[in-house]
Order: sequence, then C-alpha cells, then structure tokens
Amino acid sequence: MATVHIDAATRQNPHISVGAVIIKDETTHEFTSVFHHIDNNEAEWATLIFALEKSIELNIKQAIIYTDSQIVVDSIEKRFAKDPRFKQYLTTYVNYETKFDLLLVSFITREHNKHADHLAKTELYKYLNK
Repeated sequence: MATVHIDAATRQNPHISVGAVIIKDETTHEFTSVFHHIDNNEAEWATLIFALEKSIELNIKQAIIYTDSQIVVDSIEKRFAKDPRFKQYLTTYVNYETKFDLLLVSFITREHNKHADHLAKTELYKYLNK
C-alpha cells in the first residue's frame, strides 16, 4: 500500500498557496502545485485532489493519505462539508475514491508531517521570490 503525505502552505498577500504531495510506493515521488486566490483550508482540499490525481497517474490502487488538516479528515469521514467551497472538493474526492481498491485518509500531527510541510513552504518561498 502506498503512503501519501500532503500539506499546503499559503501566503495571504499575495494570496498564493502551494500544495505538496509525497507518494511512497516502491519509490518516492514528490509533486507540488500552485493555487491562486484560495485560503489555506481550501488549499488543503485542492492538494488532496492533486494527490489523488497523481496517485491515479502512478496507477496506485491502494493508498493511505496523511494530512494535518482536521477539516478535510472530518468532512471525508462524515461525507459532509459545511463550507460551500469544500463541497465541490468532497464530491470530487468521492468520485476519485472509486478509482482505488482501498483509499484511506488519516489525520496526523504537523510534527509527523514535516517532509510535506517543508516541501510546501520551500516551493512557496521559491514561487514568491522568482
């Protein structure tokens, strides 16, 4: 089973976010994506969807995704997103979920998500200083 760590870093002014995805199966794959005009909570959702897309591209059929976003984990477990901005992401997650034989999303603390956190912050810094 592949393990996937995700995290997002956001700068409020300008409103830029970077999502980081680290996928470990036989090898380690690192991906980042830049998101514009969304806050950090929404960037966590966007990063989750990005991680699913990358996992599908890598033909991963079983994965556990680790995130330090309690909002994302709670919404997936309850199959409900109170914030209207997150409903589209939850719907997309449910649709992508069918592409996997087994897919779990689990909460981890920030201190256990340092690699993804560092990758997101580093890429955000690079993006802002180019």
